[in-house]
Amino acid sequence: MSGSIEQYDVAYIGQALPDDELSQVTIPVSALTECRGEIGDFTLSFQAEDDLKQVRASNIVINLKHQEELPVDCCTSLLEAEANLAEEEEPLIIVQDYQDLSAAALSKEGLELALEVKESNPAREVYYFYQAMRFMDNNDELYEKAREKEVIFLKHDLGDLEITDKGKVSYQREDIKLELTGELTVAPELKPAAKLDKLARIFNITRGPEGYLQVDNIYLQPTLSGKRGVYLLAGARGPNSLTYEQEEIQYTLQEVKRNLTGVEEIDEEERTVDDQKCVVCYTCYRLCPHGAIQRDEELNSMKIMPLACQACNLCISRCPMGAISRSGEDEQQPKDERQVIICENSAALAREKAETDPFADTVVTEVPCVSTVKKEEIYQRLANHKSDLLILGCISESCKHLTGHDRCEQVVNTAKEDLEKLDLDPDRVNYHRLSPRMATDLSAYLADWKGEVLQ
Repeated sequence: MSGSIEQYDVAYIGQALPDDELSQVTIPVSALTECRGEIGDFTLSFQAEDDLKQVRASNIVINLKHQEELPVDCCTSLLEAEANLAEEEEPLIIVQDYQDLSAAALSKEGLELALEVKESNPAREVYYFYQAMRFMDNNDELYEKAREKEVIFLKHDLGDLEITDKGKVSYQREDIKLELTGELTVAPELKPAAKLDKLARIFNITRGPEGYLQVDNIYLQPTLSGKRGVYLLAGARGPNSLTYEQEEIQYTLQEVKRNLTGVEEIDEEERTVDDQKCVVCYTCYRLCPHGAIQRDEELNSMKIMPLACQACNLCISRCPMGAISRSGEDEQQPKDERQVIICENSAALAREKAETDPFADTVVTEVPCVSTVKKEEIYQRLANHKSDLLILGCISESCKHLTGHDRCEQVVNTAKEDLEKLDLDPDRVNYHRLSPRMATDLSAYLADWKGEVLQ
């Protein structure tokens, strides 16, 4: 290792973002070897030619491209298709959703491609297969223009559409039956960026069930990871990052610049490790969901970084030696209030349609999507209240964020497992799905919940 350590506002892992206001350095994933420190003062080690180099950065942005996987071999990726064949006579076949639903950004790509082909060659047939048309920006206008240009839209469910290994498309739905061949372009399935397992180890960030670095809230703003000062974009974040790409980039740059003005500790209480009790078993390091714990080489003990700590106290509850403590224990008694978290796209709409407010005498929190609910919030609510917590999300058909409802269910199930491991009642947190049209069902379900679950 040679040379002085340079200081930057932001270190990019992968692709940098253009911004003249920020000093920046870009580090390839393959070269990165270690990250220590916390928000405002990260130290990254990486291999530069034949030397090991270090830089310091106040913020880190992991920005890597998705990997693409085509559902069939004999086709072109919708993200790579070029419509410049004005003289082409064979039909263009666009498949937006072959197996899984695609993000809204892929709907936009497909509609723009269909329009471009029709405008360059009006006589050419264009078939557009989709399971659900996801609208963003001006997708609705593109859809109407494509219909006016006589693009043939064909909705399908799983089993209605089949593509052979030779590129032949078979479609059957109700009284429609088609056998098509032509230029085939299909929306790819987006996969996590390569080498995220390496980054998860280096930054001590938990990977979600689909392999992305953001376990919770991957479909919505913001682009935070579980580790303060580390931001996730594109293939590090999730498939819907394409849909909100510009908004996420803008948000991330704003957050990076805001951090440069100063970052405060999240909680006033101090968590400390007793170096005389600590046996460096790394239990706290492995369990901390915020990457706030690392080894203190001088004391041969673990240490908690105050700016990185988000006060979940998981390390305190799981330390086998009881070496971690906190100051200023809250002596207040938990409140006895019913708690409900509702999605603004389902239960909130059902609430508006109900004749009487079904949430009377209930603490209600309305969220854009229940996928924003994190385990730490669940634990905090249960600790501060004697009553149980109910989370109401969307049914699959009405979820605007693809699988946000499934994400929340996974979080709740994990929280239940953690409560059970701690010999606490896992039924103190419950999850239920509702449609915006289920005002009557909402009132009935809440009546049962208040009368039975809370007793």
